[in-house]
Amino acid sequence: MSKAAASMGRRSAGGRAIRVVIPEDLEAKVEAEARRRGLTLGTVVRMLLLERVEELDDLERLTRAEEWQRAEAWATWQRMKDGDVCEVSKSEIDAEFDHALLAARRVTP
Repeated sequence: MSKAAASMGRRSAGGRAIRVVIPEDLEAKVEAEARRRGLTLGTVVRMLLLERVEELDDLERLTRAEEWQRAEAWATWQRMKDGDVCEVSKSEIDAEFDHALLAARRVTP
């Protein structure tokens, strides 16, 4: 095992132990969160880390979705300007929704 790997901690069946030095004020906040949740400090640190990583993943997915929506909106706008999009009346839309709701009611017990 390299010195870098050794400083990161030993690997166990559930993952790898990592030693991290945190400022006292952050430690106090994490300890308070551990008490609030009724969990150990290590468990809360893992939970908070996981929660933040999931938030970052969600933010990335949301950003990609927003970019896709923006591109689709611009493409639709361009098609409308070019006259490639036909309009549908509100009554046609309402009829489609009524038809879909009726079909859904038939399927739902």
